[in-house]
Amino acid sequence: MAKVRSDTYALNDGESAHGVRTLAVPVLDGAGHARFALAVRATPSVITDARTDWFLAQARSCARALEVLLLSPAERRTPAARALSSLGCRCRVAR
Repeated sequence: MAKVRSDTYALNDGESAHGVRTLAVPVLDGAGHARFALAVRATPSVITDARTDWFLAQARSCARALEVLLLSPAERRTPAARALSSLGCRCRVAR
């Protein structure tokens, strides 16, 4: 857990499901506490070591946009409220 905190992401390289690589980043609340995690999951041939930084940047961008939704309406600023649409990230919420 200390490594995850210092790296600011988690990597699961087939530990939970054979042939699946998962990167996860925190979605923080207004106090900076991790409330949720956003995960990107694919095969190691898609999330290669060379592309890990790119996938992390995309995941972090989407996580920051989702953090806006954790704010109360009074705390949302106009630019932040538009973050989900302006970032251009393709975020999908699993139900």
